[in-house]
Amino acid sequence: MEHDDVSLLAYNPTFDKALGNYQLSDLSFTGTPEHAIRASRLSDEYHPVLLVTGRGEIPTFLVLDYGDDKYRYTKRSDSMLIRSFSTDDRFHRRGFAHLALTLLPDYVHTSYENIHELVLGVNAANRPAQKLYEGSGFVKLPETYQGPKGKQFIYHQVL
Repeated sequence: MEHDDVSLLAYNPTFDKALGNYQLSDLSFTGTPEHAIRASRLSDEYHPVLLVTGRGEIPTFLVLDYGDDKYRYTKRSDSMLIRSFSTDDRFHRRGFAHLALTLLPDYVHTSYENIHELVLGVNAANRPAQKLYEGSGFVKLPETYQGPKGKQFIYHQVL
């Protein structure tokens, strides 16, 4: 694994060229970074975040959302919803998704000091994602949510 000199950074247009090379062939359980970035331009509540290597590569992408959609997963107003989490196909199985989730609590604490919980939904059929989140400090809650692509398990992490 080549995890030296990686960091989570807020999206800005200087990353557009690298994101243009982002490869995501399976959209069964997530959206594209391009779609999420377009949505972020329409909402102050969407915050695209990138895991960026020292070589300027973007292995992992996600959105932090503190809009009302989070209330499908939690009652806490001091929470953010993780959405559109994905890993570029060329970086699968190299630990970058886990690394992004491991760095995320510090990133959120630094960037959004009033946020004390992260929440997300994982499709019941997406076993690899469930294992990833559980191995990255997230706890599966007993509640579920019926999403547009089927039943979702709810995960959270208190910060």
